[in-house]
Amino acid sequence: MITSTSSSTMSIMGFHDKQSSLALAELGCLFRKEQSTYRYKDVFPPHQKQNNSMFSNWRHNICDWYYEFIDHYKFDREIVGVAINYFDRYISSQTSWVDVCTKEKFQIIAITSLFLAIKLHSTSEDTLIESRSRALARLLYSHADPQEIYEMEMDILQKLDWHLNPSTLHQFALSFCQLHPLGDSRSTATSHLYLYDATRYQVELTIFIPALLATFTSSVIAYAALKNAEEKIAADKPHVLTAYMKQSFEKMMKDPTITVGMDPTAVAQCQLSLKRLCPQLPDLDYFGSDTDTSFISTGYYAQDGASHDASISPLNVVDY
Repeated sequence: MITSTSSSTMSIMGFHDKQSSLALAELGCLFRKEQSTYRYKDVFPPHQKQNNSMFSNWRHNICDWYYEFIDHYKFDREIVGVAINYFDRYISSQTSWVDVCTKEKFQIIAITSLFLAIKLHSTSEDTLIESRSRALARLLYSHADPQEIYEMEMDILQKLDWHLNPSTLHQFALSFCQLHPLGDSRSTATSHLYLYDATRYQVELTIFIPALLATFTSSVIAYAALKNAEEKIAADKPHVLTAYMKQSFEKMMKDPTITVGMDPTAVAQCQLSLKRLCPQLPDLDYFGSDTDTSFISTGYYAQDGASHDASISPLNVVDY
């Protein structure tokens, strides 16, 4: 149960109290949702292990396409996390693998999940109103039968019981970084910006790996990603991240009135998993340039020797 912030925690937050108070309130809401309605389930059907390789390849292609589509229309990449959340939860809700085991069915589910995510979660961007209309029209009318999208939309809504606001990896990453002494938004120092960018970079890669999403909660993944980013900053610029700053943040994250279910062992295990996924974080001056994927461990994605090159056009899903 999340309660009001303790006085000891508030004293830690002297560097930007007002912003931190808002971030704490947001973090409390995220934890409550994560621990109740939006628990992640293993997306792989336990009784259909022989199809896991095929499913993993299709899902990876869908994630690639999601990012390409969202980047093309300049939406926030958090929408990809929302869309894949809808997709995975819908797939895991099926009682029969036969209902979803064709490329055509996967395509409809993938398109509709993204259609829903854009409709519901891109509304705050006033400058993207025109892009939003064009993106939704392309998703809907590029399909052979738009009625199938409308029917799938209603089916997804019913299967998800209209629970459409999950606590996302990006939301946890932002809240944690806002509370971190290096996350003071008033500073433009490279290391301050890097903390959030490197954390977000890792959680965006995590979306490709359903096993990680099923093993660890979004809060644990985001926190582990932040700890990895801390390690990189400490290694490259040890004078920037002081021991006091780290201890203050860790003390805040141990406060039971703020965090729920943040098992230190799970965080440590998740850090190792993220390091296997991304063995070397980018340099501190990397972000702000055109992002590439040279830091990603492609072997982590491989299933039975298959390779995954991001080359899907916005109109093709799971169809290389």
